[in-house]
Amino acid sequence: MTTEIETYRTLLRYKYEDLDLTLDGLPDEALLWRPFDVSPWRGSANSLGEIIAHAVSSTVYLLARADWVLQRREWRDVDGDEGGEEFGPANHQVAYLRERVWRTHGLADAFLASLSAQDLDASWAHPTKPGRVFNVRYDVVHAIEHLSEHIGHAQLTRQLWALTSA
Repeated sequence: MTTEIETYRTLLRYKYEDLDLTLDGLPDEALLWRPFDVSPWRGSANSLGEIIAHAVSSTVYLLARADWVLQRREWRDVDGDEGGEEFGPANHQVAYLRERVWRTHGLADAFLASLSAQDLDASWAHPTKPGRVFNVRYDVVHAIEHLSEHIGHAQLTRQLWALTSA
C-alpha cells in the first residue's frame, strides 16, 4: 500500500520530469522569448525561463513554509531556492535551469522523505498575521498544485515558441 507521503513524492518526481522534458533540446534564447508583450488582460506574458524559475522557487518556498510549521526552521529562512535571484541571469541558460530543476527536486524530495504521517496534520499560526494558520498538508498539496499549473504554462509557452521559431 502506498502512503500519502509516497504519493506526494511520486507526483513531484513526475512533475519535475515534465519540467526537464519541457527544457530538453531548447536553445538558451528560448528561455527569454515571450509570446506577447501586450495583452488586454493582465499585461505581458512571462518568458519560459521566468515561468520555470518561478515554478521551482515557489515549490521550495511552500515546502520551506511547511518546514517552518514543523518548527524546523526560522520564519526568516522561509524563501525560494534562490531568494531574490529567482529570475537572475543564470536562469537564462538551459543547462543551468535544468540543473536547478533537479536540485530543487532533491530539496523537495528530501523534505517529503523527512515527514511522518502525523507531521502532515501540523498547523502553526502566521508570525505576523493574526488568524492566519498554515498547515503542512496544505502546503505540500499547494506546492504540487502550483507547480502543476506552471508546468502547463511552460508547456504552452514552449509550444508557442516552437511555432514561431520553426
